Amino acid sequence: MIFDPFEEIRRMQERLNRIFEEFERIGTRTIETFPVDIIDEGDNIRVVADLPGFRKDDIEIWVEDGELVIKAVRKEEREEKAENYLRRERRFGEVYRRITIPAEVDVDKIKARYNNGVLEIILPKTEKAKKKVIKVE
Repeated sequence: MIFDPFEEIRRMQERLNRIFEEFERIGTRTIETFPVDIIDEGDNIRVVADLPGFRKDDIEIWVEDGELVIKAVRKEEREEKAENYLRRERRFGEVYRRITIPAEVDVDKIKARYNNGVLEIILPKTEKAKKKVIKVE
C-alpha cells in the first residue's frame, strides 16, 4: 500500500468539518461574516451588505478607527409549546464585519437603509477626500 499524503489531508478536513458541524448543532454561538460590495461613486462610498433574515432593529453600524463596523444579532425566541417538529433549522447568533474605509468620510452624514435583507450604507466623502481633476493647459 502506497502512502498518499493528500488522502490524509482530505480525511483530516472531513474530521474538522464534522467537528464544526457538531458545534453548530449543539448551538455554540459562532460569529460569521457576510458578503459586501464596496463601490466608489465619486462623492460617496456605497457599501451593500447581504443580511437576510434579520430585522432592522437587529443591526448595529458604527465607524471606529477608520473602519466601518456592521454587526447583526439574531435573537433566539423560545416557545414553551410542544410542537410536532420533524426538523427545525433556524439559526441564531451574530454576524460581524469590519471594513476599512478607503477615504475620509463625513461621519455625521452617513445614512443606512435596510430593505428585503439588503443593507445599504452611504458614506459621503469629505471635501479633502474627493477626487479633484486638474485640467492640463
